Amino acid sequence: MMRIDSLLKALCLVKTRSIARKGCETGNVRINGAVVKPSREAAEGDVIEIRRTGNSLVVELLEMPKGQISKKDAPRFYRVVRETRTG
Repeated sequence: MMRIDSLLKALCLVKTRSIARKGCETGNVRINGAVVKPSREAAEGDVIEIRRTGNSLVVELLEMPKGQISKKDAPRFYRVVRETRTG
């Protein structure tokens, strides 16, 4: 398992861990539908929603990375469930 703020950075879903932490603190990051703290541990099978200005991304965690990975390798660790653009 890995902290959600570290995981989002490791999977290149956010640019920095502080952005991930801020997203958690403002309710823009959810795991399995629940708003989470940055220290919340994520596990394989979790559905993670990231709301950003202009879009929302929902992914299912398929495999836990072992630390930081390259951006081109990141998609093998998750499956995009839904991506929506918001006005």
